[in-house]
Amino acid sequence: MTGVIKGDVPFSIKDYTSAGLRLESCIRYQGKSAEDVFDIMGDPERITDWYLLAKQVKIHESPTGGAQNFNVEFTFFGDVFEEILHWDPPNRYVYAARGNEFPMRDYVACIELEEASAMSGIMRWQIYSDVIEGEHFQRILPVILPVINEVSMHKLSDLIGGVECTVESFF
Repeated sequence: MTGVIKGDVPFSIKDYTSAGLRLESCIRYQGKSAEDVFDIMGDPERITDWYLLAKQVKIHESPTGGAQNFNVEFTFFGDVFEEILHWDPPNRYVYAARGNEFPMRDYVACIELEEASAMSGIMRWQIYSDVIEGEHFQRILPVILPVINEVSMHKLSDLIGGVECTVESFF
């Protein structure tokens, strides 16, 4: 992030992964607070509203009342368990994803919000991974995942007051 991210919790993505950055999606939003945007991004039940391949979500109750882990049923990737590793609303959260059919074996993502004002800012979704299992996925994921994420980000942009949306691939 280029600006200052508020938060009480010191943060470094290196505490959660040593993998390289593969995709970065950014949405510049207006007309919503960081809390409003975080409520949408941090709600697993909303994933099917915007992520193109997400078919169904199953939430696991949190014993502490904090962030909830969940499973998402994806087209192409099957059942994927998403575990919250860091939760700092409305600033950021980090999660790991894994599943038997999910080819990115060391997937960790960080979603952060940078406020420009009380009702505008930038949402960034950074995906880290170095290990793609399966020769066909090694060939096709670097081509299709940026496109899938770009379409998904445009759908999300409509939900969060997006005025500009970019997806950059580092595969």
